[in-house]
Amino acid sequence: MTYNIKDIYAHYKSLTKKQQREIIDTLQSQGINIVKIEAYEYADAPGIKHLFFYFAEDSKKAIPYFMLDSEVWEKFCIIL
Repeated sequence: MTYNIKDIYAHYKSLTKKQQREIIDTLQSQGINIVKIEAYEYADAPGIKHLFFYFAEDSKKAIPYFMLDSEVWEKFCIIL
């Protein structure tokens, strides 16, 4: 299944902090150790949007959405 990052980004950004936390909690309950999701738009290129995922194993290292395991990305998109 294909997901458009601009749509996913916009939907995630529209959520409240509580709703964003609920997504992380749901992923964690499924054994995915995400501790933070950061929505980012480059100031120099406003059309380029990213989601960065931080995992408990290395909470200082961000994994961009396109480098996630496909199963993790799919679960995130379904939950969203």
